[in-house]
Amino acid sequence: MKATTAAVFAMAIQQVILCARLSAQVGQPASATQIVNQMVQAESTAWRSRQHFLYRNEERSNRTNGRLWDELVIETSDGSMQRLISEDGKPLSDNQKNAEDQRITYLANHPGEFRRKTQRRKDDEARMPELLREIPNIFLFRAVGSEGDYTRIAFQPNPSFHEENYQDRVVHAMAGVLIIHTTDMRLCELDAHLDHKVKFGFGILGVLCDKTYLSIAREEVSNGQWTTTKIRVHLDGSILLLKTISRDVDSSRYGFKLVAHHLNVAEAAAIVRSNTF
Repeated sequence: MKATTAAVFAMAIQQVILCARLSAQVGQPASATQIVNQMVQAESTAWRSRQHFLYRNEERSNRTNGRLWDELVIETSDGSMQRLISEDGKPLSDNQKNAEDQRITYLANHPGEFRRKTQRRKDDEARMPELLREIPNIFLFRAVGSEGDYTRIAFQPNPSFHEENYQDRVVHAMAGVLIIHTTDMRLCELDAHLDHKVKFGFGILGVLCDKTYLSIAREEVSNGQWTTTKIRVHLDGSILLLKTISRDVDSSRYGFKLVAHHLNVAEAAAIVRSNTF
């Protein structure tokens, strides 16, 4: 449950911030809620036409055991494949390089295993269209300022929203601010935190504390293609009685290059093995 809660929370938050082009309005400026509604409608289409990229990722997280990993990442329809380049600013030793090559070769020769490892993320992504449709119902939105091409929109839990599952409960407890580029109507930044503690099974199964937060930055990395370039996540609480969780992610992505959309696992493995970026 620990990993599932973290994955659902991170993926759900990330989809709150997804946005798309807003048609010009005649007459009164659109309200914050109208802007969000139109963003959600357009994003369902944009999500289906998203492209795949090769990029670098610098990350310190539970996944990296607290070390700073510099990775080469390639996206495929079956999931993302990573190749470790350096650790804590130091190049890999020969033994580490050999281990990475063997790991990637194994995945290339066993695509079913690669798909199994990435299936949870794909399952989360498959739920995104439904989640997007619910966003305008989950939150209340309010414009809080603008500067140049950027507009700040605050969001908070909608007290009229009826929660149906644990995912709803976590997402509905969030509050924060979106920063949107008003010319393209795309999201540039998101800062969100839990507005209050979230209990599971009346607190018996677990709780997420209000110290939990998420911060995301997004950029247009190719013509019309926006993606997340920075992620900071901290989940704090306890799940399943006294088992404490503290999931931390601090990730920066850069150097995006478009790749073919229908790469198979072996082709992706060949690219990350041979590409020096």
